[in-house]
Amino acid sequence: MESTLEIKKKFATVMWGVAEEWGGKISKSGLEMRFLSLKKYSIDQITQAGSWLLENRKEKYPAVPTTKEFIDAIRSAQGELVDPKMKAQSQCDIVFKYFDYYGSHCDHRFKDSITRYLMENRWSFRKLGVMRVDDLKWFRKEFVEAYQDCSREEPAVKNLIGCLKDGERISSKRLQILVPAKRMDE
Repeated sequence: MESTLEIKKKFATVMWGVAEEWGGKISKSGLEMRFLSLKKYSIDQITQAGSWLLENRKEKYPAVPTTKEFIDAIRSAQGELVDPKMKAQSQCDIVFKYFDYYGSHCDHRFKDSITRYLMENRWSFRKLGVMRVDDLKWFRKEFVEAYQDCSREEPAVKNLIGCLKDGERISSKRLQILVPAKRMDE
């Protein structure tokens, strides 16, 4: 985004308009910091994100939407962000699709790293094959929760998952680096 006076006025109008919706205020220095942080996006993208926030934002605190909320709204509009619960449910649907087609002897290797990790280390198609029908509905709920937990801690989980290629195990030294030990007296 260019630093012209016209662009800065449009930017300020969007920020003050969005802040006003929830009774918030933005200082001049706060406005300048937001401008610098969002400089890589166009004024049209920022305006669209502001409109989206006005229509869809559920939180009332903080009163002024954060810069991250604007970035997430822009990325969401570009299709870069997907709701983790929706992604978890669609991944569970993929698991069921392969299970329905191949049964408990399926050896599919999932493209999604979290799904692959869960189906290789927590569940398997063989385990699904011996579950009762009532237990399968609980599988969906537990899978979605586990997937969301893993995606919340994505950097650490991806680092952990990256070490488990083709049945490898993590050494205790590597695990200690990833998850530092806590002292009992703390």
